Amino acid sequence: MFSNHEERVSSQQTIKQANSKLVFKLIDQYDGISRAQIANITKLSPTTISSLTDELLKKELVNEIGTKIVKSSGRRPILLDVNENGAYFICADLQQHGYYLGIYNLKCKLVSGKLYNLDNYDELGKSLVVTSKQLLKKEKIAKEKLLGIAIGAPGLIDELQERVLSSTIIPLTESNLFYEQLVKAFPLCQIELVNESSLAAYAEIAFVNEIRHLNNLLYIDIHTGIGAGIIIDGNIYRGPHNLAGEFGHISIDIKGPRCKCGAKGCLETLSSIPAITNKLPKYTLKEIQRRYDELYMDVTVVVNKNAKYLAYGINNAVNLLNPEAVIIGGQITIFGQKYLSEVIKEYKDIALRQNKELPILLSQVTENAVTLGGARYLLDRILIR
Repeated sequence: MFSNHEERVSSQQTIKQANSKLVFKLIDQYDGISRAQIANITKLSPTTISSLTDELLKKELVNEIGTKIVKSSGRRPILLDVNENGAYFICADLQQHGYYLGIYNLKCKLVSGKLYNLDNYDELGKSLVVTSKQLLKKEKIAKEKLLGIAIGAPGLIDELQERVLSSTIIPLTESNLFYEQLVKAFPLCQIELVNESSLAAYAEIAFVNEIRHLNNLLYIDIHTGIGAGIIIDGNIYRGPHNLAGEFGHISIDIKGPRCKCGAKGCLETLSSIPAITNKLPKYTLKEIQRRYDELYMDVTVVVNKNAKYLAYGINNAVNLLNPEAVIIGGQITIFGQKYLSEVIKEYKDIALRQNKELPILLSQVTENAVTLGGARYLLDRILIR
């Protein structure tokens, strides 16, 4: 049992950690903020703020960036900002034939990134360890400055056991021990395994100005498969058994084709990229996109039917979740605003009156949304929340 003294020390440490995160959060939010301003916002004493900021400076997580111009003749306050090169995150996006790996700084700016092919997913852990160390060496980043690693995976994830239980996109099962291999190689890092669509959703709500004020979002990720990231009250929603977001396995046609999951008429079989390319086998995806823009009838019929199925799936999800906006991301965005207009037209035709004006937008994240979202997720988990 803990003694009263140990309990008090533990409580004090918890409070100090929470206050430190609050101070860092404010420094992250503002483009230059003084200690006095932080004290005024937090209602913590100037002495406490001075002590907390001194620790952040010592850890090189923040910088003093000059002084603030004031009207009075008194001493100018020193401004603080996040030291973007004070620490780093490594983030991976697991894909059908390999993975994309990126290193991000404390301001979630991409330092270096590369796509790696992987023929044997049994080698994933070893490959991630090797390529991560190579990228750190290439960028001359000390291993001690790596705060966290985020892995975005398409599939069902057991958050407690840190396992990918199953995936219809990549040959990865719960027997794959890549997470343990990363923990062994980087014992000082916080390592997170998260559904890829959830991280993409996190990137949208963190970095897209049009929706940054929102707290509830549905992000639909359409590639070879279809997933969804759900943000509720600003946080990723996984569900008690981590099954939330399996949007591709909503069945919208009981007489439809059999899905890899075993059900019939799943959205993934009717509205994914293969649902288009399999019906137009003589064209590449780029050729299909060009012919869609040029209004070729054979392509237009197939792509618009895809959009119609998606609209029905969106309507089902909106009626259930009541999000503030829906974002469509992934490879499907190659078809652009024309495709989006078709989705919106079909959606408005079937939506409840109260939901007809719900914003449905294409993703505006131009870089890899999974790894960018992973960087922001790690930043929040480790230093802010």
